[in-house]
Formats: sequence, C-alpha cells, structure tokens
Amino acid sequence: MNLLQASNIVKSYSLQSHNDTSVLKNVSVTIARGEFVALIGPSGAGKSTLLHILGLLDTPDSGEVKWKFADKTYNGKELTSQQSASIRNKNIGFIFQFHHLLPEFSALENVMMPALIAGDDSTSTSKKAKNLLEKVGLSHRGNHKPSELSGGEQQRIAIARALINSPELIIADEPTGNLDTANAQSILSIIQEIRREFALTFVVATHSAEVASLAERILTMRDGEIITT
Repeated sequence: MNLLQASNIVKSYSLQSHNDTSVLKNVSVTIARGEFVALIGPSGAGKSTLLHILGLLDTPDSGEVKWKFADKTYNGKELTSQQSASIRNKNIGFIFQFHHLLPEFSALENVMMPALIAGDDSTSTSKKAKNLLEKVGLSHRGNHKPSELSGGEQQRIAIARALINSPELIIADEPTGNLDTANAQSILSIIQEIRREFALTFVVATHSAEVASLAERILTMRDGEIITT
C-alpha cells in the first residue's frame, strides 16, 4: 500500500537578477508504506525541494501529491495552508541537518512542542517525551537547553521531537551531515532502531553512503530529475 504518490511535480524559483530557475522537472515518485527511500545526488539536484513538497512544507507549481494517513487520502491541491499545517504536524516527523531546536526551551520542552501545538494534554505529552528521551539515550539531559548540548545530542533531541506525534512518515534532510563520524554512527543506529520499533516510512536526502546503505531503494537525482530508481 502506498503512503504517498507524487506525479509530475514541477517547481521553479524566481530570482531577482535572473529568469525563473527550474528546480524540479516533472518528478514522479511513489513511496510504499513502511519503505525506507534514500535520495542521493549532487548539491542543487533538487533533493531538499522535493522533500519539502513531500513533507507539506512547500507546494509545487504544477503536478500533484497524494498522501494516505490513517486510511484517509489527502490531495495537496485541495488543502488550505491551515489544513496542510495540521496534517503535517500530526502525521509527518522532520529531521534536518541543522536541528532547529528552540534555544529558549529545554530539551524536554523541545520534544513536547509539536504535541502541544496539536493540542495534546501537557501531562501525558511530558510522559511520552520523557520516554522518547530515554529511547534516544538522553533522559538525563531533559532539563538542558540546546546550547548546553553537543551537536550529536541536539540531533537526538530532534529525532525524539520528530516522533512525539507518532507520525507515519519521517522526512530527513542530511540527518548526519553536520556530525562527526562517531555521532553520525550513533544517529544511524537510532534511526535503524526507531524504524524497526515504530514501522515508520522514511524518505531521506543524503550524501552519506552509510545512510543510503540503510535504504531499500535509492533514487538518484540530477538537475531536478530522478535519473535512477
């Protein structure tokens, strides 16, 4: 069963000093539920833009994306920005190269944030967030601010945050790109563990051969197109 299907996605950006720059050119991709797919290719190939569209962070200029979450099908063309935000918050977890943690909040509060935004009860959310911190090996760091954590610890907090709403899909953009070898290996181990435990669907853009080796399918992108599947 497919979790998402993108058909003929086109995306361009307007730059003041140039004509429109084409980023995605009629890209079509289907992701099966529970699949781990890696996007590889040179910088500027369109990987991040495609991830943003698949993750409801951006919209295509033309083409169509459909998602199936909790046995309900959503068509990106039919969604308001508010509906997109709600679906994204409840069903999709994000892990970025730069963790995007909120500096004024503790690690625990950062993990809780998406659930609180969704309107969940703070007591139950706190309990779930503490369990997730334990799962990523940071139960002892819950009261620390991001500035008090190492890069590897910050990324583990970001992974816990991505899981707080029990998403069906994880979108990860260079999840180990900013880490040294030891921390990258640690993050890879956590990704493997949570995927097995939660039966998640992963779509990951990466330059790392080790990250790509976890995938069941590798899509190579170049110049805004998928050239191998």
